[in-house]
Amino acid sequence: MRRQPLRIVTLLAALAVGLLVAAPAHAAAKRVVALEWDAVENLRALGVKPVGAADLRGYRTYVSIKLPTGITDVGTRGEPSIERIASLRPDLIIVPRNRSGRNLSSLRKIARVLQTNPYPGSTASRAHYNAMLRDFRAIGRAVGKSRQAESVLRDMTSTFSSLRQRLARANRRGTRVTIATPGGTASSPALRLFTSNSAAAEIVRRLGLRSAWSASPARYGFTTTGVEALRQIQTGWLAFVYPTPFVTQIKRFTDQDAYKRLAMVRANRVRKLQGNTWLFGGPLSSKVFAQRLTAALT
Repeated sequence: MRRQPLRIVTLLAALAVGLLVAAPAHAAAKRVVALEWDAVENLRALGVKPVGAADLRGYRTYVSIKLPTGITDVGTRGEPSIERIASLRPDLIIVPRNRSGRNLSSLRKIARVLQTNPYPGSTASRAHYNAMLRDFRAIGRAVGKSRQAESVLRDMTSTFSSLRQRLARANRRGTRVTIATPGGTASSPALRLFTSNSAAAEIVRRLGLRSAWSASPARYGFTTTGVEALRQIQTGWLAFVYPTPFVTQIKRFTDQDAYKRLAMVRANRVRKLQGNTWLFGGPLSSKVFAQRLTAALT
């Protein structure tokens, strides 16, 4: 065999190295299982239908972003069915770090795993909002939809800007608002009030409003309190998310005399937001929350 000239061999080797460097680490995922509601929502925002998702009934109760039919429910978010996930032959499984736990090694035997980090543990303002952006972009890259992801984020930002102007025209600029969802138990009802590191508080800020609840930032972006704590923010407004499964619990909370005596209640500065206003979601849920809050205040 004749020996190839050295320059040709060198050229071929360089070309091979170039191709290896340029090649993506993973092909765009096509069959995706999402084990948290924000990931399900984010896939829909990117035009991707997951083959499987956790707790679809809960998703449809608490999240307003509609889903198509034909998605397989793989069990609860905390304890999904490993067998059901494997049967779907996914090429990507999306799971949040706070729920991956003992399932992680089993999931990695099935397919590539993308771990999101919606609750990074930071107490900095905007921490959860910034985490939402990072997770959304990471999912976009994983499914080959980075360009679409940036378009979705631009639309969200544009929506915030438009709503901010609407609130300013209604003389609501700088209005102090506390965002609340039900907490506690049926026998001991309470409220979850969102802290400065939550995505909800950052959206409030981007709308030109002020978050009134000033308690220390918490891991999941809210603190659970009784009715007496509302005295601290009673000069502002309360935007209260009313999920259907908690209606009785909310009634027990709002029937308390201490609640009825609050200045914000007596002055009709409490606003009810629909129960599927999901405050832990991605860009689409963030838009829905901003739109509903603006409508409630104007």
